[in-house]
Amino acid sequence: MTPIEIVKPVEPDRDELEELQTAITLHQGRLNMMEEEAAHLDSQMSRIGVLASALKIRISEHDAGAADQLDSLEREQQEIARRREGLRLRIVSLQSELVPMTREASALASQRDLARQDALVKKCEVEKDALIEEILSNWTRCCEAAFDLMVMLDGGMGGQLQLDAEHKRQLFAMNSDVGERLQSAALVHVNEQTQFQFARGEVFHRMRVIPAKRREKVRAAG
Repeated sequence: MTPIEIVKPVEPDRDELEELQTAITLHQGRLNMMEEEAAHLDSQMSRIGVLASALKIRISEHDAGAADQLDSLEREQQEIARRREGLRLRIVSLQSELVPMTREASALASQRDLARQDALVKKCEVEKDALIEEILSNWTRCCEAAFDLMVMLDGGMGGQLQLDAEHKRQLFAMNSDVGERLQSAALVHVNEQTQFQFARGEVFHRMRVIPAKRREKVRAAG
């Protein structure tokens, strides 16, 4: 009997930055609660101070019961003062713990952002190479197609082909049609501006379509 293989669950990769941010959030939450409690104790101390002042006035007026009340109030004041001082020390300790944690989280976040930027630039580099290769390949094909077109038309219009006057006229009409269509295509971005989204284009101004083909290709085509 084949033993049953126990597959252990794959534990997710530990995210140090996320863990650190969670710890900082918990510390900050505890710090906020302590500061709220400290503010409440400060309010109590202020209230006791007002009451104590009133009792001292009554004592100066020979109020027999005021002294006992003041003693009780001062004991409460001392207890609150001790709690307030203990809270202050805890707050200072927690704040001192938060400082290196926050510094480390900031450093990790900066490293992660640098890695993100590096990856983005590398992706841009790859896409740039692919797009420029596509542009140059298409530009080369355009130049070669323009060469073939001009050679074909010039052969008829220049007399290299045996054509009568009517057929020559038709070739001249073709040549005019080529010029008109190219002119129309060249103006499409001007005439239909609202239909296009434009990008910076100064680097492409030098890339004219030149009717040309490498000599070895011309010889190979016969």
